[in-house]
Amino acid sequence: MICNQKSALTTVATAAQTVAANGFVGFSTNNLLTGVSIKHPAGSTSVNLIQGLYLVTLNADITPTAAGDIGLRLIRNGMAVPGAEATVTGATGDTYNISFATLLRVLPSCCVIDNNAALQVQATAAGTISNASLSVVKMA
Repeated sequence: MICNQKSALTTVATAAQTVAANGFVGFSTNNLLTGVSIKHPAGSTSVNLIQGLYLVTLNADITPTAAGDIGLRLIRNGMAVPGAEATVTGATGDTYNISFATLLRVLPSCCVIDNNAALQVQATAAGTISNASLSVVKMA
C-alpha cells in the first residue's frame, strides 16, 4: 500500500566546492525527495516550492578564502530571507560549521500572480563549502 507523503527534501553537497562572494551553493545529491510541492533537480542551486508552510534548515562547513566575516544566507526569489543567515568571523584556511533554520510561507498562485518560491543558498564572501545539507519539509 502506498501512503500519501508530505513533501520533503534533503539535498546534500558533500564534496568541497569553491564559491565566489555572492555565489550560490550547488547541491549534487537528493537523499530524499517526496511529494509534489518541492522540486530540486540534483546538481541545481535552486529549490522550488509551491503553496504551503515550510521548515527550511541548512548545515554546512565553510572555509573562508580570506580572513573576515563569511556566511551563508537563504535567498528567496532573488531577495535575502531575514533571519535565515549564519555568519562567522573566520581566519583564512580554518573551517567552521554554520547552520540556520527558518519557516517560510508560500501563498497560493493564480493565473495573474506567481507566488511560487525559488530558494538558493548564497555565500556572503568567497570560500570553500563542504558537507552542506539543505532540508525542506512542507508543514501545512
